[in-house]
Amino acid sequence: MREDKAGLQSVVAQQEEAYEQRKKSWLPDVRNTPCARSALIHGILGGLTLGLLYFAKSSIVRRSCDLAVGGFAVMALTSWEVCRWSKAKKRAEVKRTVAVLNTLTSRTTTDDTSQADTIRSKTL
Repeated sequence: MREDKAGLQSVVAQQEEAYEQRKKSWLPDVRNTPCARSALIHGILGGLTLGLLYFAKSSIVRRSCDLAVGGFAVMALTSWEVCRWSKAKKRAEVKRTVAVLNTLTSRTTTDDTSQADTIRSKTL
């Protein structure tokens, strides 16, 4: 009886491990992907709006659905790219600011204050 229970537990553990591996390998983790949530929301709203507006105008279901899917794709990709570009721009700005501050602090401690004032005036 104990051997059956131990064997069953090992089979269940192997299946859970296999499930976790499958889940990690082919499903993207949208919660931890930067800009994914906002891109999906913008895409869904854009596609829905475009499809509904075209349907209200023409009453053609197939063409409205085609436009909704196309609108989703365009809006999601555009939103994704804009968000990623914005994050990259902010990251570069932070790096630049850190470099300037490091330069100012190293120059202030080693050089006289007139050089630090010159650097400050150039960065501002």
